[in-house]
Amino acid sequence: MGRRRTFDRDTVLMAAANAFRMHGYRDISIAALERATGLVSGSIYNAFGDKAGLFRAALAHYVHGFVAERIRHFAGGEATLDDLEGLFLSVLEPPLADGFGCLVTNSIVEFGREDSPARESIDATMALLRDAFSDVLTRELGAEVAAGATMQLLTLYHGILTLSRSGLPIDELARSVRLTFAQLRTQRTTPPSSLNPESPSPERTTT
Repeated sequence: MGRRRTFDRDTVLMAAANAFRMHGYRDISIAALERATGLVSGSIYNAFGDKAGLFRAALAHYVHGFVAERIRHFAGGEATLDDLEGLFLSVLEPPLADGFGCLVTNSIVEFGREDSPARESIDATMALLRDAFSDVLTRELGAEVAAGATMQLLTLYHGILTLSRSGLPIDELARSVRLTFAQLRTQRTTPPSSLNPESPSPERTTT
């Protein structure tokens, strides 16, 4: 009978995800992953197969946990443009404003189009964001405007996550977000008074 695991999988995967976020997939060593997760290399290999297996599991956990929860919070249900703006501004606040960016965006930059351990989770994230942005934009701006604006916001979202690592002033990035959403509001087809009054607003909600 094999030995039973004695670690908390969620805790290990979040720790590994943060380590990969800070150092990248290629540059981090197994020794650094041991320090980050508290596991010895044998436990990492037994549980996840290899470094790629740990990365794949950590990134999937990050996407379906951290990223998906943020999307549900800011862009789920009857979310408005104001709520969606809150999602964008929140990436310029902790924990994502620590200079290391987002694990998904970092993986896009690191791997590009190549077939990699990140491919499935990158595609899943793009689908989550595209659907969430499209739902809000269609509801408030109509399907025709939403078709083009969805890609505009997807580009802006990953753009500010990338540039947040560059040392550019956070207030300049936030200004770009606010200008984009101010422009979108001029195309609103749903009067603000009819929007869901209980949806979270960027001024009073953070994650």
